[in-house]
Amino acid sequence: MNNQSRSLRTAAWLGWQLESNWTSPWLFALYVIFKPLCSSLLLVCMYFAARIATDGAVPVAFLPYLYISNACYMLVGAVAFGMSYAVVTDREHYRMLKYIYITPVHLQTYFVGRGLAGAAEATVGALINLTIGALCFSDVRHAFTAHDTEWGWLFVYLVIGLTMLVSLGLIMASILLNMARHGMFLSEGVAGMLYLLSGAVFPIAVLPLVLRWMSLGLPPTYWMEGMRRALLGPPANDSTMLHSPLTEWSHTELALALLISTFVMVVLSQVLFRWSERRAWRLGRIEETTGV
Repeated sequence: MNNQSRSLRTAAWLGWQLESNWTSPWLFALYVIFKPLCSSLLLVCMYFAARIATDGAVPVAFLPYLYISNACYMLVGAVAFGMSYAVVTDREHYRMLKYIYITPVHLQTYFVGRGLAGAAEATVGALINLTIGALCFSDVRHAFTAHDTEWGWLFVYLVIGLTMLVSLGLIMASILLNMARHGMFLSEGVAGMLYLLSGAVFPIAVLPLVLRWMSLGLPPTYWMEGMRRALLGPPANDSTMLHSPLTEWSHTELALALLISTFVMVVLSQVLFRWSERRAWRLGRIEETTGV
């Protein structure tokens, strides 16, 4: 256990160094602040454009919905898809994955540590983003002040959600272990699909029926709904656009659905990673470089 925790800390430290040492500290700080902020401002501009085009038909509550969802989705990209991208960079760019594999470090623990480093960066960016949003946009500020943050449920969703995202990252890393370097585009495709289907940018109620059922089968959907509910409360009765099949669910039901789906994902990630790791070692994929 001590060896595993030491390996996890070392991998997280290494991941942080790789993320932050490419430039000076002050420039990295600006990058952490402005990268998430620019993506949020893009959605804010789309929101105001939609309100103008529809003569105010878009509900005011949609702006906090977009802003919170985008901030939460930063963790999805940083943890889940950052872990899979670590396979490509360590094997193809740094060419160190084969050396890491023959050390006493458990490969799965190493990737989890890399994912936690990405989570730390994304969390800082999300907190700064939310703070700026509350200061600059009255609708976002009003949404925060109109409902007391449910810190207990927020902690529950963060813990279960982080486990879910790490498991998703292990699944993606497992697939990329047996793919060439262009497999990173698979991660980008999955990220785009989840961005649409998890309710990060569109309420799932406005999706076509088939996509709506697909959305309800994804663990990130329940996590995003739970995070928004803990921070903003349930949508107002006059905001029918923001209502979804999960609107009437309680925190207990949301947390239970997230917990069950996360447990299934954890089991799947363990089985798939062990099989992929053995296959990659047997076929020489761990030390293979492609497209150089």
